[in-house]
Amino acid sequence: MPTSSPRTASQTGYPADPLDFKIAQARAVLGLEKLLPRLWPAVGFIGFYLALALTGVFAFIPWPLQALALAATITASALSLVDGFADFVWPHTIDAARRLERDSGLRHRPVSERHDVLVGNDPFAQALWTLHRTRALPGKFRIAPPRMGLAERDPQGLRWYLLIALATGLVLARGDTGARLISAFDSGAGAAASMDAWIDPPPYTGMPLTSLHPGDDNTITVPQGSVLNLRVHGAPRRPGLMAGNNAAPRFTGDEGEYSSNVILSSDARVRVQVGGHAIGKWTIRAVPDVPPMISLTARPSATEQKATKFAFKASDDYGVASARAVLRPKGGHGKPLIVELPLPESSARSLDQTSYIDLTSHPYAGLVVEGRLEARDAIGQVGTSAPFTFQIPARIFTDPLARALIEQRQHLATSDAAGRQTVMLTLDALAIDPDRFYDGKHDIFLALRGAFNGVKNAHTDADISRVEDLLWQTALKLERGGLLSAAEELRKLQMMIMAALASGAPQDVIDELLKRYNEAMQRYMQAMAANPTQDSQTALPPGAKTLGENDLNTLLKTIQQLTQAGDREAAAKLMALLQSMLENLHTSQAGGGGSGEQTPQNKKLNDAIQKFGGLMGKQRDLLDKTFRQSQGQSDPKDGGAQGLQKQQNDLEKELQDSLKGLDGKSADKLREAGKAMGEAGQALGRKDMGNAGSAQNQALDALRQGAQELADESEQGGRQAGGKEDPLGRTGSPLGNTGIKIPGQADLARARAILEELRRRAAQMNRPQAERDYLDRLLKAF
Repeated sequence: MPTSSPRTASQTGYPADPLDFKIAQARAVLGLEKLLPRLWPAVGFIGFYLALALTGVFAFIPWPLQALALAATITASALSLVDGFADFVWPHTIDAARRLERDSGLRHRPVSERHDVLVGNDPFAQALWTLHRTRALPGKFRIAPPRMGLAERDPQGLRWYLLIALATGLVLARGDTGARLISAFDSGAGAAASMDAWIDPPPYTGMPLTSLHPGDDNTITVPQGSVLNLRVHGAPRRPGLMAGNNAAPRFTGDEGEYSSNVILSSDARVRVQVGGHAIGKWTIRAVPDVPPMISLTARPSATEQKATKFAFKASDDYGVASARAVLRPKGGHGKPLIVELPLPESSARSLDQTSYIDLTSHPYAGLVVEGRLEARDAIGQVGTSAPFTFQIPARIFTDPLARALIEQRQHLATSDAAGRQTVMLTLDALAIDPDRFYDGKHDIFLALRGAFNGVKNAHTDADISRVEDLLWQTALKLERGGLLSAAEELRKLQMMIMAALASGAPQDVIDELLKRYNEAMQRYMQAMAANPTQDSQTALPPGAKTLGENDLNTLLKTIQQLTQAGDREAAAKLMALLQSMLENLHTSQAGGGGSGEQTPQNKKLNDAIQKFGGLMGKQRDLLDKTFRQSQGQSDPKDGGAQGLQKQQNDLEKELQDSLKGLDGKSADKLREAGKAMGEAGQALGRKDMGNAGSAQNQALDALRQGAQELADESEQGGRQAGGKEDPLGRTGSPLGNTGIKIPGQADLARARAILEELRRRAAQMNRPQAERDYLDRLLKAF
């Protein structure tokens, strides 16, 4: 009898022929018939839940109830699937072959038994089996559609109600289908949450903050190290945050208000979400801070007074914080010499600067040094220039002992322990026989012995530095009666003034430094006159410029006026110009006194300008009092309208006294001011504050125009007084064509008055906070 081969009993793998493919199709149909009914009622639970979501009902119920319904749906679906698939087995190949035979109407199982083998040697059975095998199979097979059998699993017909519910939900949802389906699994917490986001760049960049908007798809570029500030409002739970490779701290807060700050050290795709809703996402590029650049614009050189001139330019993307020169003896030993280079303003993005530094007091003076410039930005990044070599200028000491001390001082700074021993023996030899060589110079002898003992007992570099300073001070005392000390003090004060201007020091500090500078400048000029050089006795060369003491005083006074008017940048440039002039100054016995002499008439005009500037300030103050009186906010100390009338009359009398001896256009304008003051006084007597304020404004304008006319007359008189040229090539002014724009006296007085008025008003605490904040911003501009 025939038996089934193992192949027919169970075949797997890719079909080898078309019949095998049909068997595989039949097997899949059988699998669907067994699989799909088992999905019910799990599909029903999920379908009804989605139908509810499509209707939009979840928008009107609290999230806890929705979460409970979702959990019940998931639990019921999972339990029904476990129960339905507990005995599930995928159909075998033999079952699929017989299903194909039944659907195709084939008898005698030609498909399922086509691989069977006959057992035994019965001739009749073999002939019958051969006939059965040779019977042709049909050309086409038929496979009936799957019979789902859902009626057995759903006898109540709930599936039809499910279809009706889904169709109804789709009709109600219309174009909002996707959002409602998402809401079926989302709490909707992010829908009510809002967020404020902005980026604060590092303070040293001087850049404004950047506001972020949730829908901004553009790449946002900010400096590296900026802080991303996030503030979430109305969130029912803690928001989530992703910030790329940047450390993203968790949101902190409660009761719906949360905050987080992210330091942007690298590029990031930032995403903030609440309950699965993205309430903000941005692409941020953090631009690294590039190190500054610095280079020499001219080789370091010496001035006439032996100061070292460093001309350089530097730049940085957010501002150069400091610059310095690092110098070392060429081919020798010794510590590096660090020379700080003053900058005209702090955090300048580009600058072209010339600094004069006195290095003659350093032990390396006279040596060839190797150096480089370094520029540093606000975060400490350093840019360096190309290396350079030059010889540090040295003072020429004419006193033999002073020269010897300077030489030993240099050896001490550049030698090792053995070299120091030689220096010690030399100092001991220089101090021999004090009665003979140091009669009347006991301080010099004591200094030599102090230096000797200092080297002998030195253990640290600080001990050696003290000995070097002692030798330098002793040499200065021996040489040229203190001229070198005066020049050194002048340069130190100039550097202090430049640093104060750049750092925004208070005006009283600037005034004190300028006062000390003026005193040091007088001592320096006296020392130069007392110690004339050889070229001071020769005649001036053709075209030489002469500089009188009055010119220097005028320049220094102009610098002070500029600082008081708030223009510190121009003051710094003029300060550098003044120091440059002093560095290249020669005394001369061949010419007269300077170009800065004032005629009595010019002095009188300048005094009048200062006086009328004060009158303008008083009139402006009185105008402010009148305005407050009209608003009912006057100070009781003012005495009301009668008190203001008395102040106005006194101011008119002071103006009339100042007009004596003046004529011309300026006097006419000032008389108009007096007339307007009189009208203002009469209006105040009538308590007519509106007309009083108008008249005071007219008086203030006339005062301003009259002061300008006086300034013009003063400048014209200076140009006509002798027609002399000053050292900078301009008649009547020590400023010349230097490229530095200096305002006139009237402009300076007006700017100073405005600045003082701003300060006075900013100090009045009874003014509204918004007004005082505005005044503070104006004062920062100065």
